[in-house]
Amino acid sequence: MKTNLLTLKLKSGLLTDLQSDTIYGHFCWRLKDKFGDDKLIDFINLYKNNKPVFLISDGLIKIGDSIRFPKPFLFQKSETKATKIDKVLEFVERKRDKERNYLTLSELNNFLLTGKVELEEKNESFSLNKKRKKKKREIEESLRVSVQINRNTYSSAEGRLFSYKPKFSRQDVSFVVLIKVLDEKKFDEFECEEILQDTFIVGFGKKKSSGYGQFEILNFEEFNGLNEPKDSNYFFVLGNYLPSIEDKISPIGYDFNTKYGKFGEELALSENPFKNPIVFLTAGSCFKTEDKKDFYGRVTIEGEISGLNSFAVQFGIPFILHYKKT
Repeated sequence: MKTNLLTLKLKSGLLTDLQSDTIYGHFCWRLKDKFGDDKLIDFINLYKNNKPVFLISDGLIKIGDSIRFPKPFLFQKSETKATKIDKVLEFVERKRDKERNYLTLSELNNFLLTGKVELEEKNESFSLNKKRKKKKREIEESLRVSVQINRNTYSSAEGRLFSYKPKFSRQDVSFVVLIKVLDEKKFDEFECEEILQDTFIVGFGKKKSSGYGQFEILNFEEFNGLNEPKDSNYFFVLGNYLPSIEDKISPIGYDFNTKYGKFGEELALSENPFKNPIVFLTAGSCFKTEDKKDFYGRVTIEGEISGLNSFAVQFGIPFILHYKKT
């Protein structure tokens, strides 16, 4: 198996988060545009039949050369401290760890080999923290207010104001998406590398026809920086995960997100463009399994996310990493 890294630079405001299931969905639209319905059905059936072509992660923030990976949801019991000063220091340390919701690459590799979350930045001075607080955030929202257009008169509709909050990235910030190729032959057959890049060049998410969600492709390259152990029954996810009965999992620590989705492209104009609510386990969730596999999760069945557009599916098979627990 080969892991690739797609690096992106945001060129406009972004109204839709880079979540793995949404990226899969945009990929399918671009696949349909290029090859047609039959090829799209073939691609989806591979995932339905437990033969995924590739796994994909959420979009991860990259600052300079440092990627921020999701922090695993683990409870680590602390040692009992005897003195008051030790208890205070432990409290400060726990507070600092709680505030940091990501791991660096070296911290992630340490976790993969030990199952322990250990942050390397232990001795930050007050002055450095103070400087950090003054620095512009990596991702910031900006309120926008627009007026609805009356399609009959092509003028502003009275009293029809609406607002939205696009996200903008700092100059030194880019995004990366991890892609684990499970079937290289099919990956080439479906021209997945090209279509994945087209997914972001065309535009991603809401209001892309108005210029939002525009990305520049900085790189698509093989990534060998992950020290994933070969034999382990523990794994954690880097995207939205929809468990399958066949996964045989026991939760270690997790968070979840209920998505109230809406169809895009031409289905946005259908009689009912809204999807049924669906609950995903989110990036950082950790599990133990009785069956070690290269992938976990499932694709929704017919009619699960929409009765009207019953053919539509949602992908809950994210990029995963196995880890050891010592």
